[in-house]
Amino acid sequence: MTGEQTVMITEPEAWTIDDMIRHTWMEEGRNVGQGLLLKAFAAIQEFEARRSNPPKELPIALTEEECWALDFHIRRHHVDAMGIPVGRALLLKVFGTLLAILNADAVRRMGVPETAEADEDAEQRRRLDDFRRSLGLEGGDE
Repeated sequence: MTGEQTVMITEPEAWTIDDMIRHTWMEEGRNVGQGLLLKAFAAIQEFEARRSNPPKELPIALTEEECWALDFHIRRHHVDAMGIPVGRALLLKVFGTLLAILNADAVRRMGVPETAEADEDAEQRRRLDDFRRSLGLEGGDE
């Protein structure tokens, strides 16, 4: 499988992951739930530690398998225990993350270089950066 991508989650979204994902959840024969829950636990602990000045969101890195697990378990209309609707917003983040992971993997399989070489001309570098941006990947030298 492919690498990880960072996504920003809110405290209710972190608690929703804790509520909906079980530590025993398997994806393609691999335990995905435990690692995903550890990431959610770390975010929840950080929200708690910063309770006097809580951040709006915190980053977690998700793998492709974890994105699929979230898609399986979280429903669009999910409302957390406090009555806050979180399903749709969390799923949109998961979809974006999953697409970024799959696009990055597709670019790697196509053999597109990760960085422009110093001796490449400016036009070739600009086209490569435009192509990466069109795939939603980190782009150029802006």
